[in-house]
Amino acid sequence: MKTTEKNILPRKRLISLDIIRGIAVLGILMVNIAGFALPFAALSNPTIAGVDSPADYYAWYFTDLLITNNMRGLFSMLFGASIILLTQKIEQQQNAPAARSYFFRRNSFLLLFGLIHSYILLMAGDVLFPYAVAGFGLYFLRNLKASALIAIALLIIALQTALSHYGYYELTAIHDAAASGGERAEQWQAIIGSLGTSQAEITEEINAMKGSYLNNLITIAPFVLFLQTYYLLTEFIWDVGSMMLLGMAFYKMGIIQGAKSRIFYILLAITGLAIGIMINHTNLLYLDSQNFDFLSQQKTQNTLRLGRVALTLGILGLLSLFIATPVLHWFKGGLAAVGRMALSNYLMQTVICIFIFYGFGFNLYNELGRASLLLVMVMIWTFQFFFSIIWLQYFQYGPVEWLWRSLTLRKKIALKIRYQSQS
Repeated sequence: MKTTEKNILPRKRLISLDIIRGIAVLGILMVNIAGFALPFAALSNPTIAGVDSPADYYAWYFTDLLITNNMRGLFSMLFGASIILLTQKIEQQQNAPAARSYFFRRNSFLLLFGLIHSYILLMAGDVLFPYAVAGFGLYFLRNLKASALIAIALLIIALQTALSHYGYYELTAIHDAAASGGERAEQWQAIIGSLGTSQAEITEEINAMKGSYLNNLITIAPFVLFLQTYYLLTEFIWDVGSMMLLGMAFYKMGIIQGAKSRIFYILLAITGLAIGIMINHTNLLYLDSQNFDFLSQQKTQNTLRLGRVALTLGILGLLSLFIATPVLHWFKGGLAAVGRMALSNYLMQTVICIFIFYGFGFNLYNELGRASLLLVMVMIWTFQFFFSIIWLQYFQYGPVEWLWRSLTLRKKIALKIRYQSQS
């Protein structure tokens, strides 16, 4: 008789990480699908495209209230936790130099995957590249105490918030002075002109994205280059880095693994959700009242980070309670399978979406509203949920995870689950 471990669920001590990772990678699609399907300017201003009915409006509102930035926040925390988990394991089995060598090889291939994801699979909002860049630096902080990691994270968030305040007041001064004409007026027009929000620019973007693969590449590549250079160094690496630091600290404290008391996670969920939802709801109402103009978007940046951090922690608390509750074991197993194949599923989402929305595929770019996009998302979710379960019944790793591990180890590792005969 042949028997095999189905490998839908990983070892018990990792179940919380895999389930949260699975939810995060599915949740990220809820945000990213709009980036595949709509003009870039519509991501910050829903009046530009994708909101043509009350259902579309509420789909946008719900996504921005609860999901935008928060799933990436969870993903970032898990990546930070994985730095500790991975290096500790290798240091215990071998030594610190072996752990360093393995980690840097692994991170280098993640960087390569990010470049492929951005410039070949045409994903403008790739997170693999910035995660890898941040990982190289955070490796050297892995042995700090949890309190020190939290302090650094909070310092980064505070500095980002202070810079947002400063930037907003500078822009307000330019805007107000522009009314009198002269150099300030030209400066303000240059700022607005750089946003790519004119109707002519949006129409040009739509036509390009509904064109050939080459048209898509020419449109996306300059934006990706900007994101992976200037924006990465001035904003994004600090944004994801602060959440990774919290993930590293929370792993050391046992928070992210679900090791704290039930009352701890209840308080974390209630406090985080209450603060985060209040801030996000206030920001969204304000943006709506100002018709999402540029200055109002900059003003909400002043509180955006606090709302994101609070809501991310609230969601972490809520998910930890869900994981600890003895219900829906089959569903949790499926989510864990999605999480074990998070990299494969993340890249798969891109492949599916570019063929649905871009011109060289089904050419549905700028054709669907936000509510319809959520229906497409649910179909992708369903496919990935069951695909992950079935795949891991036969294979030890997701396909990209297997490639990543093989490249890192510099040898082809076994992919199929080995069967053992029992009499």
